[in-house]
Amino acid sequence: MIKIARLLLWVIIISAIAAGAYYMINRSKEPFHISRGHVNDIETMTRLCAIDIYNEAPVLDTINNKVIFAVQKQSGSISFDLQNIHTENSGDTLFVTLPKEIVEIKESTEPDSWQVIDTKSLALFIKDRMSLTEENAVKSKLRGRAIRQLYENGTVARARAEAATNLRSFLENIYRHPVIVIDPTPNGTLSH
Repeated sequence: MIKIARLLLWVIIISAIAAGAYYMINRSKEPFHISRGHVNDIETMTRLCAIDIYNEAPVLDTINNKVIFAVQKQSGSISFDLQNIHTENSGDTLFVTLPKEIVEIKESTEPDSWQVIDTKSLALFIKDRMSLTEENAVKSKLRGRAIRQLYENGTVARARAEAATNLRSFLENIYRHPVIVIDPTPNGTLSH
């Protein structure tokens, strides 16, 4: 009786393994579908970003007879619009002129990106506290100063050099011909 039970158990196990193998081999393969892609924004694809910027700028400024001392966290980038790129072929060489840089500096979106440490009135009988309009005017001047500083300390020049190198490498890999990138303004074009 025990031998028959063991034999029956082995038959059931072998049958289960055979049924599982048959199911795995003959299982119908369901085709999968890939939906069509949609282009939402092509502008971001045509920009070459050379440098991302993060800065904590101290602020000491005067507006409407009030002095403010604050700290602003700034973020931004120096990029190049490749839609405005100028190319010219000469023999098997592609000449590319690097376009004008796009310098973007904004107040960071991090918490406490604008911290007013102290304000003081220079005139009698005027509140020390600044209005939002006055603070925004200070922030606007700070943005202009930060952009000028990027030009003066060589950050824009470094970004242009890196962009020229990256663009040359990128285009040589695509076209498989020599590429020369011409930078008409290696120190940048300060227009702010």
